[in-house]
Amino acid sequence: MSEDPTNAAYRQLEAAVEEVCRLEGYEGVLTEWVVIAASQRFDEDGDGITQVGYLLPSGGGAVPHHRVMGLLDYVQARMRAEVARDDD
Repeated sequence: MSEDPTNAAYRQLEAAVEEVCRLEGYEGVLTEWVVIAASQRFDEDGDGITQVGYLLPSGGGAVPHHRVMGLLDYVQARMRAEVARDDD
Protein backbone atom coordinates (compact mmCIF):
# COMPACT_ATOMS: atom_id res chain seq x y z
CA MET A 1 0.00 0.00 0.00
CA SER A 2 1.45 3.36 -0.99
CA GLU A 3 1.59 6.41 1.23
CA ASP A 4 -1.06 9.10 0.92
CA PRO A 5 0.38 11.87 -1.34
CA THR A 6 -0.54 14.61 1.14
CA ASN A 7 1.26 12.84 4.00
CA ALA A 8 4.28 12.28 1.78
CA ALA A 9 4.34 15.96 0.80
CA TYR A 10 4.20 17.06 4.44
CA ARG A 11 7.07 14.71 5.29
CA GLN A 12 9.09 16.20 2.42
CA LEU A 13 8.22 19.73 3.55
CA GLU A 14 9.35 19.02 7.10
CA ALA A 15 12.59 17.51 5.81
CA ALA A 16 13.15 20.62 3.68
CA VAL A 17 12.48 22.94 6.64
CA GLU A 18 14.93 20.92 8.76
CA GLU A 19 17.58 21.10 6.02
CA VAL A 20 17.20 24.85 5.53
CA CYS A 21 17.43 25.38 9.30
CA ARG A 22 20.62 23.28 9.40
CA LEU A 23 22.13 25.23 6.51
CA GLU A 24 21.20 28.52 8.21
CA GLY A 25 23.07 27.43 11.34
CA TYR A 26 20.19 26.46 13.60
CA GLU A 27 21.26 24.10 16.35
CA GLY A 28 19.24 21.51 18.18
CA VAL A 29 16.04 19.73 17.24
CA LEU A 30 13.33 21.36 15.16
CA THR A 31 10.28 21.36 17.42
CA GLU A 32 7.78 23.58 15.62
CA TRP A 33 7.45 25.32 12.28
CA VAL A 34 4.97 27.33 10.26
CA VAL A 35 5.11 28.04 6.54
CA ILE A 36 3.06 30.97 5.27
CA ALA A 37 2.13 30.88 1.62
CA ALA A 38 0.31 33.23 -0.73
CA SER A 39 -0.90 32.58 -4.24
CA GLN A 40 -2.39 34.87 -6.84
CA ARG A 41 -4.92 33.96 -9.50
CA PHE A 42 -7.41 35.72 -11.70
CA ASP A 43 -11.12 34.99 -11.96
CA GLU A 44 -13.13 34.89 -15.18
CA ASP A 45 -13.57 38.70 -15.03
CA GLY A 46 -9.81 39.24 -14.76
CA ASP A 47 -10.00 40.34 -11.13
CA GLY A 48 -7.03 39.35 -9.01
CA ILE A 49 -7.66 37.01 -6.12
CA THR A 50 -5.05 36.38 -3.45
CA GLN A 51 -5.16 33.30 -1.26
CA VAL A 52 -3.09 33.28 1.92
CA GLY A 53 -2.70 30.29 4.18
CA TYR A 54 -0.34 28.47 6.46
CA LEU A 55 1.08 24.98 6.61
CA LEU A 56 1.88 23.16 9.83
CA PRO A 57 3.53 19.82 10.59
CA SER A 58 1.34 16.88 9.53
CA GLY A 59 -1.37 19.22 8.29
CA GLY A 60 -1.84 21.13 11.51
CA GLY A 61 -3.35 18.80 14.06
CA ALA A 62 -0.15 18.35 16.07
CA VAL A 63 0.48 22.00 17.01
CA PRO A 64 -1.99 23.82 19.29
CA HIS A 65 -3.26 27.18 18.06
CA HIS A 66 -1.71 29.07 20.97
CA ARG A 67 1.75 27.73 20.03
CA VAL A 68 1.33 28.70 16.37
CA MET A 69 0.05 32.16 17.29
CA GLY A 70 2.97 32.61 19.68
CA LEU A 71 5.48 31.71 16.96
CA LEU A 72 3.84 34.10 14.52
CA ASP A 73 3.64 36.92 17.09
CA TYR A 74 7.29 36.48 18.00
CA VAL A 75 8.48 36.57 14.38
CA GLN A 76 6.23 39.53 13.61
CA ALA A 77 7.63 41.47 16.58
CA ARG A 78 11.20 40.75 15.42
CA MET A 79 10.36 41.82 11.86
CA ARG A 80 8.78 45.05 13.10
CA ALA A 81 11.93 45.77 15.12
CA GLU A 82 14.08 45.16 12.02
CA VAL A 83 11.91 47.52 9.97
CA ALA A 84 12.08 50.17 12.69
CA ARG A 85 15.90 49.92 12.76
CA ASP A 86 16.04 50.14 8.95
CA ASP A 87 14.04 53.39 9.01
CA ASP A 88 16.74 55.14 11.04
